[in-house]
Amino acid sequence: MPPKSIATPKKVAQAQGKAKWSPPAGPMMNTSKGKWAQKVYTASTEADGIFVTWSSKPSGLEGSYVKPFKNYYLKEVADLELDKKWKIHGIYSRRDRKDLAANKVLQGSHNASYGWDCFVTAAEDGTAKSIGKHITKALNEFAQQAEEFKAQKHKPEYIFCGDVSEANSSGLKPLSHFLLDQDVAEVVKYVFENGNEKNAVMNQDDLLESFFGSAEKGREMLEDCPWRGST
Repeated sequence: MPPKSIATPKKVAQAQGKAKWSPPAGPMMNTSKGKWAQKVYTASTEADGIFVTWSSKPSGLEGSYVKPFKNYYLKEVADLELDKKWKIHGIYSRRDRKDLAANKVLQGSHNASYGWDCFVTAAEDGTAKSIGKHITKALNEFAQQAEEFKAQKHKPEYIFCGDVSEANSSGLKPLSHFLLDQDVAEVVKYVFENGNEKNAVMNQDDLLESFFGSAEKGREMLEDCPWRGST
């Protein structure tokens, strides 16, 4: 007797003339928090230990409203050590990747006068997934307690939608794929100023390429950048 055919969902659907079995590529999305939840994404970069996280509205086409979170961070980061607590070491505007050479801010929404904010993390032992989940938790905890949202019945909710690190033929994207050149220079200064001469950093082509996309651009941006201990 020939073996019986296994009745998979696809075969059952075809036999009964039901909806076509057509799962999309990629993982299933956890939407248990509702269709209005803000979406958080994190990307690793070619620069070792540097991650970029941003949040979008449910459509994915506009930035989330994170101004209260940003303002609180900028005001209290030193006193409350929020860089350690939230694993955020800087907040910058995202770069418009439609024209990288233009070095322009990505707008938070169509025709907006403000940029789409992102969070930069410097963590040698982190991953895009662990960093993203940690920042998502921080966003949710802040939204529940912030004065700006106390009167709202439905407070903002955030869900981590995954690691969106983008690779090219030679590896991950440089940090300049996500931030403006001048902001990349600030990150370089933050990471390397203590214990490194600026000239030593400027002579490391591979390092500059991982941050700026090219060593030449890196040297150009760091040339006039104030550096502790440099004359």
